[in-house]
Amino acid sequence: MGEAHEREGSYSHETALDEEAVEGSTSSRSTLAIAFMQLIVLALLIVPTAFAFTPSLPEEYTSWMNLLCLGIVVISLSVYSLARGGAESLFDSLFPFVLGAASLIGACYWNMVSVVSGRMGLGDQWVIVRRWINLVAVLLAILVVFTFGHQMLRLHRTQVIRGLARSIFSGLVCISVSGWIFMPALVAHYTSGFDQGVWSSQGRWFLAMAALGLVLIAGLCVSSWGWWAERGRKSGRVAQSCLVISLIPIMLSGVVIVLALMGSRVLLNLF
Repeated sequence: MGEAHEREGSYSHETALDEEAVEGSTSSRSTLAIAFMQLIVLALLIVPTAFAFTPSLPEEYTSWMNLLCLGIVVISLSVYSLARGGAESLFDSLFPFVLGAASLIGACYWNMVSVVSGRMGLGDQWVIVRRWINLVAVLLAILVVFTFGHQMLRLHRTQVIRGLARSIFSGLVCISVSGWIFMPALVAHYTSGFDQGVWSSQGRWFLAMAALGLVLIAGLCVSSWGWWAERGRKSGRVAQSCLVISLIPIMLSGVVIVLALMGSRVLLNLF
């Protein structure tokens, strides 16, 4: 009888170890899938645009790069919102998408007006960015007010702080992704910044700022792997959570692009 119990305990222990090994292997594969997906999206946003202002390429290439950035932004916003379709309420699912769409439409509208009017210089691009930043400030105010009001109107106000933080974070992610539309404008500013040479005083500042931006984006991506290990793989919607967590750092990095654009504008004015 004792031997039977001992064999049963040993079998249970081995089964638990096997389940842990399978779970660890699945988690590693999912982390690799997230990293690969992020690398592909970043490559589509950064690498082609980096060649948009090469003198040997036709001017139409820049327009195609604008369309490429716009397409990646639209796809990211849509996939993120659809993957979060199982949020706790319709408000949590729909409201961040509406704010993200408003941010995207504003940026696209001012860019289209600039293209039609023929004003595509560095100063004109900076005007578009400033207008978009003003729009983002308004959208963030709307996000905070409406999210707080929604939490206060709930019949059962449990975990208010957690729900408030989650809704605000999701809205911030959706609003920020439109910053990637200004990637071609950022490259244009960098092209002007390297006129005196890459290793000139101005060029070194631009290189340092570019390195800092890449480090921030890489840090966000690496952090998302930790988010997946802690929360994502434990949810019941594994595939959707994998998509959401892989897109979050990319979408938030739109803010990094705008900050880099602001920094490049300041540097061009200083030198």
